[in-house]
Amino acid sequence: MKRLKFWVGGAAVVVGAAVSVWAITLNTRTFRAVTSMVGVIQDTNLAGKPQYEFETLQGHDLVNLALGTPLDTVRSNQVMALEVNCDSSAMKLVVYDKSAGSNLVTFATSSSVDVVQQQDNDTAAFPNRERFVARLDVAPTGNATDGFVGGYLTVAGRLHLNPTNGCPRAVLVDADRRQDLALNDHREPRNRDDVDRLVRFAGRAHYIGVLQVVTGGTTNTVLVPNGNLSLRRQLIP
Repeated sequence: MKRLKFWVGGAAVVVGAAVSVWAITLNTRTFRAVTSMVGVIQDTNLAGKPQYEFETLQGHDLVNLALGTPLDTVRSNQVMALEVNCDSSAMKLVVYDKSAGSNLVTFATSSSVDVVQQQDNDTAAFPNRERFVARLDVAPTGNATDGFVGGYLTVAGRLHLNPTNGCPRAVLVDADRRQDLALNDHREPRNRDDVDRLVRFAGRAHYIGVLQVVTGGTTNTVLVPNGNLSLRRQLIP
């Protein structure tokens, strides 16, 4: 690993791992999360030989699995969301209920989050953006017929930060598009989830991983070579 150097008060400081984030009061923000992925499942052909099976999963599919309902269940009030700690120490994928205005169930929780931040205004109290890499461990949720058994997702992306308090926030005009193209965060997920009239973005990300899912009583290991995640309006302050 390269040793990174930055300057503090005229002196060079060398670090060998993640850059420390600013110390702030712990709080959370919850954002609408729209996602789409292509999963690869083990199957067999007519001769009984192994072959790939490809399956597209979107945010509403993950919501149905987390709530223990079939993938074709149509939902209008329950959506996928990302809960983020203001100090960038933890993230959760949750099911948010728009009618109740609260999170129903957590189906993936971070076991690690590493960030690199940038402060574009030297006079601001906090940085205004960050890049992150997080590992989210999938929890057993749903039931024996439809649900998650386990798995993990490694998520890499960016977040807009509020320079007055350091917390993630959604903005009307998205940024970092040039870096998004180079870092594979430029693809907007294709899905049939609810569409915002006025789209705000808290960030973008991509991920790889493995999902252990059960559908119709059958358990499968789903490889996720590439998924895209769009973080949008704030749901819970």
